[in-house]
Amino acid sequence: MDGPGSGLGQLIGGVRRFQQVTAPLVREDLARLARDGQRPSQLFLACADSRLVTSMITSSGPGDLFVVRNVGNLVPLPGEGEERGDESVAAAIEYAVEVLRVESVTVCGHSGCGAMQALHSTATTAGPPGEDSPLARWLRHGRPTMERAARRGRAGAPRLADRGTTDDVEALSLNNVLQQLEHLRAHECVERRMRQGSLELHGMYFDVGRAQAYVLTTPEADETVFSPVHPESRESA
Repeated sequence: MDGPGSGLGQLIGGVRRFQQVTAPLVREDLARLARDGQRPSQLFLACADSRLVTSMITSSGPGDLFVVRNVGNLVPLPGEGEERGDESVAAAIEYAVEVLRVESVTVCGHSGCGAMQALHSTATTAGPPGEDSPLARWLRHGRPTMERAARRGRAGAPRLADRGTTDDVEALSLNNVLQQLEHLRAHECVERRMRQGSLELHGMYFDVGRAQAYVLTTPEADETVFSPVHPESRESA
């Protein structure tokens, strides 16, 4: 059951490599964090997709990010989680904003998102009648994203600065980042900190196939644009 080819075998092999190679390099930092507690400066809300490695794309280490991941990087509106018994995201937001006093919150979507594909399929087909699985119930939090995309259409859709969106699912993923930022603002603790000027909200999109990150650069303009993040040498050239 736990041979080299099994899931547990792969996991233990990775842990062994960590103990041999990485642990000696981070032990001092982890000891400090264990002693002094965590003080992350950012809350990072991302999809649970295994291809989205938050520490890799942000070059962050232990204690840098307070990370919340779920299917579709969704932020239920206040009260919705309570009604449906899924308050974990609201609890994490409250803890990060009120207790840890993070300075910024980032919502990160990504290409090829299965949750967005499921939402798009539901919008274009009737979907399984009476479906009431845990996944289907969770994805109902994404309905405002579909309504936003339908309301704004292609003319008012967010776009990537360096290329066109590949399909309707990618367009939905970009809309989803914007919609979840709106949901964040609806949380009282977030709204209060923003009003005080002590909290910023940011949008991000990661193109998995191109290994390219984008940040939301014009959220209040007529055009909503996600701009690519380039290496420093290219930006300063």
